Amino acid sequence: MQQIFRSTFGPKEVSATLPEWLMGSYQPVEGIDIPLNGLFVMALTLLLTSAVGLLMFRSRWGLHVRATVQNRAMSGAVGIDTAKVDRLTFALGCGIAGVAGAAFTTIGSTGPTSGSLYIVDTFLVVVFGGAQSLLGTIASAFSIAQAQSTLEFFMTGSMAKVLTLLTIIAILMVRPEGLFRLRVRK
Repeated sequence: MQQIFRSTFGPKEVSATLPEWLMGSYQPVEGIDIPLNGLFVMALTLLLTSAVGLLMFRSRWGLHVRATVQNRAMSGAVGIDTAKVDRLTFALGCGIAGVAGAAFTTIGSTGPTSGSLYIVDTFLVVVFGGAQSLLGTIASAFSIAQAQSTLEFFMTGSMAKVLTLLTIIAILMVRPEGLFRLRVRK
């Protein structure tokens, strides 16, 4: 697919034209500038995460999703249409990915290989947080981002990534289910 996009649209990176209200920065104190587009993406992320949390833990559909994840056979036996749950969950994930892609265009340029820079980090966030835990995903995303940012202050960006990756591998060797595991009765 990447080569098809390169052949069709060209290999150069393209930046989106931002609306006027996303241009500029917020300066809370002298010497610190926070880009408005970054604040917008952070607010959008908090809004979407809260909406998914409410949907998963305060709705009947979320109960069906959690039941299907924990025990598909038993969920089907009690009358939950697990195929429908799968379709709706996939559709929700695709929608969130679309919003994330649109939000990404406000921060950086896009091209055929834009997503490849974030594949490893995304995989680490899901595995380290626990593949079945929304809270674990949030906690691991925050901890990995903070660890890399702090380490990049003291060393190069690539060494910070390597040290973060080694730390996560060491933690996963001790706790292979991730930070938060789903508790299931046996």
